[in-house]
Amino acid sequence: MKFLWTLSYVCSILHILGGEIFSSVYKLSILAKEEGKLLEAFKKYVTIQNNDQKSVSFELQRLLNDLEPPVSQSCQDPKYAENPINAYHLIGRFVYKWPVVFANILCEDCELDEAALHLNMTYQTVNANIDYWPDDYDVKATAQALLRLRIFYYFNIDEVINACVLFGEHCQPLNPSQIIKLIRIAADSSMLHEARLWCEALLRKLQFSSHLDEYINEVAILRLLATIFNKAGMVGRAADILVPLTQSGHSEIDREYEFYKNIVNETSEPPDIPLTTDEYDSQYKQLCRENRKTPQELSELYCYLSNTSIPYYKGKVEIVNLQPVIYLFHDVISNDEAAYFRNEATKKFERSVVLGDDGKGFKTDKVRVSQTAWLFDNIGIVKRATRRVGLLTGLVTTSSTNSSNAEPFQIVNYGIGGMYNPHFDTLNSILFR
Repeated sequence: MKFLWTLSYVCSILHILGGEIFSSVYKLSILAKEEGKLLEAFKKYVTIQNNDQKSVSFELQRLLNDLEPPVSQSCQDPKYAENPINAYHLIGRFVYKWPVVFANILCEDCELDEAALHLNMTYQTVNANIDYWPDDYDVKATAQALLRLRIFYYFNIDEVINACVLFGEHCQPLNPSQIIKLIRIAADSSMLHEARLWCEALLRKLQFSSHLDEYINEVAILRLLATIFNKAGMVGRAADILVPLTQSGHSEIDREYEFYKNIVNETSEPPDIPLTTDEYDSQYKQLCRENRKTPQELSELYCYLSNTSIPYYKGKVEIVNLQPVIYLFHDVISNDEAAYFRNEATKKFERSVVLGDDGKGFKTDKVRVSQTAWLFDNIGIVKRATRRVGLLTGLVTTSSTNSSNAEPFQIVNYGIGGMYNPHFDTLNSILFR
């Protein structure tokens, strides 16, 4: 189908150019808002077809029934995309469901009546407003972000997939198909410990699920769990999982069991799935979870009013750490100025980068998941804010192409599971010329 081929081709080219959605909550929120337009156009198409007594396929009606409840919620809730699981749903709909809608209505051989043309025009408008259409790359990255959040904050998987609660907030439930996708991405990303935990949680959920899918059942999940243990080098454990299934009469399962059984080596098999570097706990992760300072350390922190070169202008300073000393300045810019910074930044957001190999050039990397915009001092509001920072800190804050320790304002919007790993933030050369 010509439409789908064009959509897929454009998405692949855009990712070569660095396009993506998952690394910015701001862009995800635009995606959620624009999806409401697609839903209204789709509903209008179905209504007109019914009024004209034209048949609407079972697949299209099913898709409308599936899409209407979550999209009606997502397009009206400005914070919908801030929830990692909601974002996983959102991107999944754009990758797996909306293209099927378009393929059925806007296919090369389809008759484009007024309702179909309206849907096509709406698609073109939405596609322009979101810059690029999400694809499997965004699905994988969003799933990895959700897995990363689990590693950082140790949230309860059963609570997430059964009660649909994440970080105290309700979210759209994950169905078994989506959990299987998450497990496969975890396994493909060498996060075998996480893959195992989600797989075992899915087995517990399946007992109480009404989800109908002939390919997702206890046998299929146990086979997947066996492959996870096999990848982890625990072949004996993989074989043990399949033992109860060898009586079911499935020749494929019997072959898998024999394969595992024949290569079992008890002397070299690890006692459990080893953690990857990302899965190990660290002070960095503990700091993300809570304040790790002792009561003694907290008692030595304080706030004060600092003097500036203007006698009546004082700075509100808080000492938040002693070794090394970290100062936090309060009420430096107004709410209106902050809104201006955010609005200007949204026009310039690009995927955040890190220094390339050997300190040469720049590259995107999984250690930094966000989008960045730089605001220079050639704008009145920005220039005034720059001078104010210099006044409060006593530092030279005007950036220069020749000699300066300052840089332009950096506005960062983090994505789902967005982060920047611990790193040295000093450079030996000037970045902005």
